[in-house]
Amino acid sequence: MNELNSKIHNEKIHVLLVEDSPSDVRLTQEALKDSGLIYELSLANDGEEAMNFLHQQKMSAFSKLPDVILLDLNMPRKTGHEVLAEIKADPKLTTIPIVLLTVSQQDRDIMEALRLKMNYYLCKPVDAIQLSALLKAIFALQKEDYSKTDHGQLAKEDLHIRLVLAGNPHTSGFVLANLAKEDNMHVRSRVAENPATPSDILELLSQDKHVNVRLSVTENPNAPKPILEKLAQDESEDVRLGMAENPDIPAEILQSLAADENIFVATCAAKTLAQ
Repeated sequence: MNELNSKIHNEKIHVLLVEDSPSDVRLTQEALKDSGLIYELSLANDGEEAMNFLHQQKMSAFSKLPDVILLDLNMPRKTGHEVLAEIKADPKLTTIPIVLLTVSQQDRDIMEALRLKMNYYLCKPVDAIQLSALLKAIFALQKEDYSKTDHGQLAKEDLHIRLVLAGNPHTSGFVLANLAKEDNMHVRSRVAENPATPSDILELLSQDKHVNVRLSVTENPNAPKPILEKLAQDESEDVRLGMAENPDIPAEILQSLAADENIFVATCAAKTLAQ
């Protein structure tokens, strides 16, 4: 068992479940019991009760805010979207990881949740294996000593979670910095493309050993110009060609690529400029 699993299994995680359906509450409780995690569970029956609980915890010197919130989407009085918006607008609550529980597979619901800075979502009924993997991944990414943990081989569920978080424009910069250290090239590429990724992390990723990661940096709409200028001289023709095909690259950089020693890069850059 690695350091992370040892820590999670020996420290109690405070979970706030916000759910109005008694049957879904029971199923989620069973999933938590079967997850193998040591946890403390608080329950709110609707969105308004959840916000009252969080404000009470926030104001009390003897209470601890939840480590993670499992939030139902469709509830009376206040919906999951409304609760999510309030939490993310509060500086003392906004750092709490939130998992949206939903039966909906509709893109508009998921996109609305992403707009409101949702961390992740699970479809109901909640599965113990998925829930355990999700919580472990979230806490791994929040750990300051993450670089010392063994995260080279990711299970399929863990990898999916990291890919979603890496591409979410509302994922915190601290978590993105940890994701940028992943051994998995696809995760690093997602971070490189994420418009919320801080420039210092993009600088590191622009020197990544893998061509696809460096190319992903060039596709980031917020990549600083100095980084793009360096990548326009990248040793890989694939990186330079990708930039030459990208109409969003600044014109002066495309002009330098139009003079590239590689005829395909130069021709492509000239064509992109003409268009």
